[in-house]
Amino acid sequence: MSATATQTYFRRLGEFPHVSLLKSAAHAWEAVGLLDDFTRRLVDEADAPLAEAAALRVEEGLVVSEGLLALEENLKIASVGLLIEAGARVEPGCVIKGPTVLCAGAEVRHGAYLRGGCLIGPGAVVGHATEVKNSVFLNGAQAGHFAYVGDSVLGADANLGAGAKLANLELRTEEEKKTGAVKNIVLRAEGERVDTGLTKFGAVVGDDAEIGCNVVTSPGVMLGPGSWVAPNATVSKGVYPERTLIRAPKSSVGRRRF
Repeated sequence: MSATATQTYFRRLGEFPHVSLLKSAAHAWEAVGLLDDFTRRLVDEADAPLAEAAALRVEEGLVVSEGLLALEENLKIASVGLLIEAGARVEPGCVIKGPTVLCAGAEVRHGAYLRGGCLIGPGAVVGHATEVKNSVFLNGAQAGHFAYVGDSVLGADANLGAGAKLANLELRTEEEKKTGAVKNIVLRAEGERVDTGLTKFGAVVGDDAEIGCNVVTSPGVMLGPGSWVAPNATVSKGVYPERTLIRAPKSSVGRRRF
């Protein structure tokens, strides 16, 4: 199996209700480019009444949660492209852009910001002050506190510690900033350079991976299932096999002099 194949990172796809998104992707990162259209189609085709909830305020293409929302039936707000399935939970103070789908059992905690193209699976958690943009959380994936998840895929039961950041845009030159030109993210996999076709790509985080507090992943990280990243580490772009352990640089400890 290819080092970048979807099945290499996600072994429990049968648990995910929208598995067609990932099964159609030869490389695990391809789901990132498909997410916006896929979530928009899910909302459009959802068998749910057009409705509003007292806990939600719709304003200028945004949905703002002003109270606790715990649904007993599906809720669809077509004007912003939002589908919240029965059993999902949204706490006060969240801001959501469409297209976004919250699956049954998903939890969005106080202060979270979902910027669109978000597909949050059953039992997944978008935590306090966490920002998610164009990303999918498979069953039980969690980014519980102060995280940034951009253009990424989190596998089943993958966990991001507090302050983890999945960066999605490589550094640009002054000329690139002026012209708006952004290069595609290119990886090296199995000895070859592979163009992802994406200008923005955060990370593919395999099933059951653990990312410690204050970790930063560079754009274009593919972390194999069961891997561990120690707190305060920076993960360079690249493909990391199953059960990889990435440690932070050793800190220097000495006697303070006055």
